[in-house]
Amino acid sequence: MKRINWITAIFLIATPIGALLWGALHVRSEGLDPRALAFFAVYFVATSMSITAGYHRLFAHRAYEARPLVRAVYLLLGAATFQHSALSWSSDHRLHHRNIDRDGDPYNVRKGFWWAHMGWLLFTDHKKSRFENVPDLQSDWMVVAQDRFYLPIAIAMGFGLPLAIGAALGNPWGFLLWGGLIRVVLGHHTTFLVNSLAHTLGRRPYEPAFSARDSFVTAVLTFGEGYHNFHHRFASDYRNGVRRFHWDPTKWLIRGLEGIGLASNLRRVPRERIMAARLRSDRARVLARVQESSHDAVAAVQRQAAEVSAMVERAVARLGELERELLRLRSLRGTTEHRRAVRVDLKVARREFRDAWRRWKEELARFVEARDGAGTATA
Repeated sequence: MKRINWITAIFLIATPIGALLWGALHVRSEGLDPRALAFFAVYFVATSMSITAGYHRLFAHRAYEARPLVRAVYLLLGAATFQHSALSWSSDHRLHHRNIDRDGDPYNVRKGFWWAHMGWLLFTDHKKSRFENVPDLQSDWMVVAQDRFYLPIAIAMGFGLPLAIGAALGNPWGFLLWGGLIRVVLGHHTTFLVNSLAHTLGRRPYEPAFSARDSFVTAVLTFGEGYHNFHHRFASDYRNGVRRFHWDPTKWLIRGLEGIGLASNLRRVPRERIMAARLRSDRARVLARVQESSHDAVAAVQRQAAEVSAMVERAVARLGELERELLRLRSLRGTTEHRRAVRVDLKVARREFRDAWRRWKEELARFVEARDGAGTATA
């Protein structure tokens, strides 16, 4: 029988109860201070994105590089969330990716929604972690220092800073309530949703074998971490929302840091690999639906799917090649005419890719319609 980690269990249970009771009493007696609410909003975003952009995409996945100043800010604000040190957090997360949906997965959703959400934390003793899977982080003195002094840093940044700012503005307890306690509770559960809801709600367009799913709703609730099927298929990419219109504030933050020279070497999976994964997933779904049809029917679907998907792959390969060429030319002088020619070719390639992708979706719909029609006729 697993032993309960009483310190973590008491903290995770007591903080929401305390926030609810103290919050109700404080609002009833003191009302709402707009300054405390504004600080709560700013500090909640800053600390939460130190988890998504810092703990997750920088430290756990090495999806980009950041200047020491940025890394220090991530470590200080990340500690303020009371989600353990970056070393411990990253070790757990790498285990999750290596063993997704299996016994070695610390927050395996196959054990239930609430186990993945927070139950696993009640039985995890982080003091006994050996961190064999994070040797790169053990050589980072900032990460090691944060792990060593995690508790005082967490208390100082999580509760001490809101209290001090509130004292300076004449409302220490209001700032401690909103910027400290309520923020910590809300931050816990938005992060926990990545382990639970992101493995329950949504679609699996890139890897149907994983429980991880893509969902706009989850992305909105978790600062962009909701495109989770893509993330588990391409964990090294600094983006979770790979499309331009995908809601991913963490991606935008990282790109903004790159723009001002505070981040570099942003890792991007080539468009061709992403599309190849999407095509494989679509083909697997269609073949699973037609597998009970006759041998000839299944073979016909396989041939047609292979033909159309090959057309899409050729189109996206050409598009990716031109996009990389244009990116290369932008850093060179005296290439105006060449850039103009590449832009013209790129416009054509984008149209060809859209046409090929539309043809693919139409064929998928036709396969499904034909299978459903055959099933109805048989019935």
